Amino acid sequence: MSRPQHQKAVRLRLASAALGIGAVVALAGCSAGQVTETDTQVAAVNGGSGTVQDIAIRDAELTFPSHGSAYRAGSSAPLELVLANEGGIDDRLVQVSSTYAASVEVRGDTALPAGTALHATGEKSGQPTIQHEPSGSAQPTASGEPTAPPAAQGGPSERREVRITVNGLTQDITPGVTIPVTFVFEKAGPVTVQVPIGADHNPRPEGHGGGGH
Repeated sequence: MSRPQHQKAVRLRLASAALGIGAVVALAGCSAGQVTETDTQVAAVNGGSGTVQDIAIRDAELTFPSHGSAYRAGSSAPLELVLANEGGIDDRLVQVSSTYAASVEVRGDTALPAGTALHATGEKSGQPTIQHEPSGSAQPTASGEPTAPPAAQGGPSERREVRITVNGLTQDITPGVTIPVTFVFEKAGPVTVQVPIGADHNPRPEGHGGGGH
């Protein structure tokens, strides 16, 4: 092989090697991008959530309507959620409000001792009532409001329940629509959560399909 032919062959081999390395780098870059994108994806959840300092609000949703699939303007909707105090300082829920409602009613003990949680189930808890004014401000406990019985104030291992109801909705709320609900805690401060209508957990009756669409 002559010198020019040898040099040409060497150049071709080098070019092929460079292309191969470039392809490997490109594939590695694509793979890294896919991993990063996957890592930043958030799993879909039904309820809204939020945190303020050590207080977490989890799975906040409006109970699915007992009649139909939407809440009409002027109606009331109970909230289901968990309020968790994950810190070491006792706190208390002092205010709940929404720009999509005339008022919010809270029934039960609103104290959140360190390491405990409150469960709003959408069902009557049977505890004393703390009525929030239309502005959403709560009455201070020093004003003579009855305190919750010892059973409601139980230790961290006991399930403690509260009832929160959004009254006088200002517009129709249908599945897929969220409303902002603001929770204010005595020490942690305020946090606003986007709250949707929860899933329909009631079994559908069989044999009542009616006319299909």
